[in-house]
Amino acid sequence: MRKEDILLLHISMIVSIKYAFSIDCYVCTSLNGQNQACEDKFQRDLTTSLFINRTCYFAYFKGTHCIKLKGIRADGSSILVRQCGDYDWGSHCGDILYDAGDGREELVDGCLESCNHDGCNSAIQNKWSVTLFLFTFLCIRYVFEFC
Repeated sequence: MRKEDILLLHISMIVSIKYAFSIDCYVCTSLNGQNQACEDKFQRDLTTSLFINRTCYFAYFKGTHCIKLKGIRADGSSILVRQCGDYDWGSHCGDILYDAGDGREELVDGCLESCNHDGCNSAIQNKWSVTLFLFTFLCIRYVFEFC
């Protein structure tokens, strides 16, 4: 195999590396305004940095979206939830069936928004395979030094 072919092979491997998208979401709940740091107007600062969920799992899978639900519960109390999710729910308002945990669901009259970009909760990060990058670098170096 010629040097050019090997180099082209490795360059194509680098270019075709798939990105693993992960998302960091703010995760917090405020019932009837009890968690003021979670409430709107939400400040992205040191006060709220403790709400950042860096692993952001939704069930057994990594979350792909951040979700914000704000509304009024059936008993008249307010609810605000910031959470990870695995689906793009878009943005809509009205009656929303909220999974309150432990198999309980409750109807919330409010708005739900989901997003996957910086500014809604946190950023999308590209994660490169360090092992593949190092292997490719060493192969290219070997080709130029010894072939």
